[in-house]
Amino acid sequence: MVEELERYSLVNKCETIEELYKVILSFADEQGEICGRDRYFNAQKMADNALKYYNDNSSNEIYPPNLLTRNWGIRQQAMYIKWVNK
Repeated sequence: MVEELERYSLVNKCETIEELYKVILSFADEQGEICGRDRYFNAQKMADNALKYYNDNSSNEIYPPNLLTRNWGIRQQAMYIKWVNK
Protein backbone atom coordinates (compact mmCIF):
# COMPACT_ATOMS: atom_id res chain seq x y z
CA MET A 1 0.00 0.00 0.00
CA VAL A 2 2.88 2.37 0.70
CA GLU A 3 4.04 2.04 -2.88
CA GLU A 4 0.60 3.13 -4.09
CA LEU A 5 0.69 6.24 -1.90
CA GLU A 6 4.19 7.03 -3.11
CA ARG A 7 3.00 6.84 -6.71
CA TYR A 8 0.13 9.25 -6.03
CA SER A 9 2.60 11.58 -4.36
CA LEU A 10 5.06 11.43 -7.26
CA VAL A 11 2.33 12.23 -9.77
CA ASN A 12 0.92 15.03 -7.64
CA LYS A 13 4.35 16.69 -7.35
CA CYS A 14 4.70 17.00 -11.13
CA GLU A 15 4.55 20.65 -12.20
CA THR A 16 5.64 20.17 -15.82
CA ILE A 17 4.67 17.73 -18.52
CA GLU A 18 8.29 16.59 -18.70
CA GLU A 19 8.19 15.59 -15.02
CA LEU A 20 4.94 13.69 -15.56
CA TYR A 21 6.45 11.99 -18.63
CA LYS A 22 9.37 10.70 -16.54
CA VAL A 23 7.11 9.57 -13.70
CA ILE A 24 4.87 7.61 -16.07
CA LEU A 25 7.92 5.83 -17.49
CA SER A 26 9.22 5.11 -13.98
CA PHE A 27 5.98 3.22 -13.21
CA ALA A 28 6.63 0.70 -16.00
CA ASP A 29 7.07 -2.93 -15.06
CA GLU A 30 9.63 -5.32 -16.58
CA GLN A 31 7.50 -5.62 -19.74
CA GLY A 32 7.32 -1.86 -20.15
CA GLU A 33 3.66 -1.72 -19.12
CA ILE A 34 1.79 0.51 -16.69
CA CYS A 35 -1.28 -0.67 -14.82
CA GLY A 36 -4.52 1.12 -15.55
CA ARG A 37 -7.72 0.63 -13.57
CA ASP A 38 -8.80 -2.41 -15.59
CA ARG A 39 -5.93 -3.30 -17.91
CA TYR A 40 -2.29 -2.71 -18.75
CA PHE A 41 -0.95 -0.07 -21.12
CA ASN A 42 2.38 0.47 -22.83
CA ALA A 43 4.17 2.97 -20.58
CA GLN A 44 6.07 4.60 -23.45
CA LYS A 45 2.84 5.17 -25.39
CA MET A 46 1.16 6.53 -22.26
CA ALA A 47 4.02 8.98 -21.68
CA ASP A 48 3.97 10.00 -25.35
CA ASN A 49 0.19 10.50 -25.16
CA ALA A 50 0.70 12.83 -22.17
CA LEU A 51 3.02 14.97 -24.31
CA LYS A 52 0.63 14.90 -27.26
CA TYR A 53 -2.31 15.86 -25.05
CA TYR A 54 -0.34 18.73 -23.53
CA ASN A 55 0.79 20.07 -26.91
CA ASP A 56 -2.60 19.66 -28.65
CA ASN A 57 -4.05 23.13 -29.13
CA SER A 58 -6.79 22.14 -31.54
CA SER A 59 -10.35 22.99 -30.67
CA ASN A 60 -11.53 19.43 -31.31
CA GLU A 61 -8.81 17.86 -29.14
CA ILE A 62 -7.25 15.22 -31.33
CA TYR A 63 -5.47 13.91 -28.23
CA PRO A 64 -8.10 13.89 -25.46
CA PRO A 65 -7.11 13.33 -21.83
CA ASN A 66 -8.87 9.96 -21.77
CA LEU A 67 -5.83 8.56 -23.59
CA LEU A 68 -4.25 8.64 -20.12
CA THR A 69 -5.07 6.34 -17.23
CA ARG A 70 -6.85 7.74 -14.20
CA ASN A 71 -4.70 5.53 -12.00
CA TRP A 72 -2.57 7.47 -9.48
CA GLY A 73 -4.13 10.73 -10.71
CA ILE A 74 -2.16 10.74 -13.98
CA ARG A 75 -5.02 12.06 -16.11
CA GLN A 76 -5.97 14.69 -13.55
CA GLN A 77 -2.38 15.90 -13.22
CA ALA A 78 -1.98 16.15 -17.00
CA MET A 79 -5.10 18.32 -17.18
CA TYR A 80 -3.84 20.45 -14.29
CA ILE A 81 -0.50 20.97 -15.99
CA LYS A 82 -2.13 21.82 -19.32
CA TRP A 83 -4.84 24.19 -18.12
CA VAL A 84 -3.78 25.60 -14.77
CA ASN A 85 -0.04 25.44 -14.66
CA LYS A 86 0.80 26.33 -18.27
